[in-house]
Amino acid sequence: MAKRARRAGQGPDKMLEELREVRPEAKDVPGDRAGFIAVVGLPNAGKSTLVNALVGEKVSAVSPTPQTTRTLIRGILTEPRGQMVFLDTPGFHTAGPLLNQRMGGSLREALEEAHVILWVADMSSRKKDRDWERFLEFMTSHRGKKPLVVAFTKMDRLGPSNMIPPLLEFEREMSRHGIEGEIVPLSGLRETNLDRLKELLFRHLPEGEPIFDPEWYTSQTMREMVREIVQEKIFSLLYQEVPHQCAVLVEAFHEPEGHEKSTRIEGSILVERESQKGIVVGARGETIRTISERARKEIEALTGTPVFLRMTVRVVPDWRDRPLGP
Repeated sequence: MAKRARRAGQGPDKMLEELREVRPEAKDVPGDRAGFIAVVGLPNAGKSTLVNALVGEKVSAVSPTPQTTRTLIRGILTEPRGQMVFLDTPGFHTAGPLLNQRMGGSLREALEEAHVILWVADMSSRKKDRDWERFLEFMTSHRGKKPLVVAFTKMDRLGPSNMIPPLLEFEREMSRHGIEGEIVPLSGLRETNLDRLKELLFRHLPEGEPIFDPEWYTSQTMREMVREIVQEKIFSLLYQEVPHQCAVLVEAFHEPEGHEKSTRIEGSILVERESQKGIVVGARGETIRTISERARKEIEALTGTPVFLRMTVRVVPDWRDRPLGP
């Protein structure tokens, strides 16, 4: 695990250094390959969980609710053989207002930037047919443009006797449609499976110097990481459509100065209707307190400082159609 950014004797004004945490294995860096990998697939396929496991750090929010990821998240893995930058994308979704347009824009940006496409499919899902349809639709427009690796997640949920048939079926369909690519089944996120996947991905990357500082594990700013953490807590506590109708803004982020010891963060949770505000706030403010408390603990681990976190809930009926701030 990386050391936390706030170390004894360090100045507090450099908290962006938390994104450049020293990883012992990354010091021997000069590798010969570097590139971007677009991680794509249906919502809730396990993309963010897989990216976090590959990077070895939590860079993307994870929840059982689909479409937790709304923006393009970059997770960075640096090893002696090179550097991989994983572009964790929002899941494929239907077109809609400006929010969905932004999510679609993040996906297009990742595909343009990527050297390799990593398609993630949940083989334990009852929606395997839909996954195949979207995969086929996607590969029809991207066939042959970039190397393809398919990762089947949650294979362990199928049971030993049920693992092989879906693999063979997917392989046959790929061959029948002239789609070239390699398949990696992931039974859980065991190290052996991840090592095999990393090896395949590195093999497809071009030769080159590291794209980011080898000590970084994400290109996100602290504000962006705080927003992801709060958003994740909303998704984990609230159900059905309410989390999808919320947005998080981080409006103030003050590092400790002088004799101060705490990081002070202020932000807003935007909802579309008064009824949603009541749900997010909860009876006697219980829900918003729980969201803030869980987020605060994770942010403290990230910054290495005590954190004062103040989140308010605001009704903004058309927030989806507005450019959002920090």
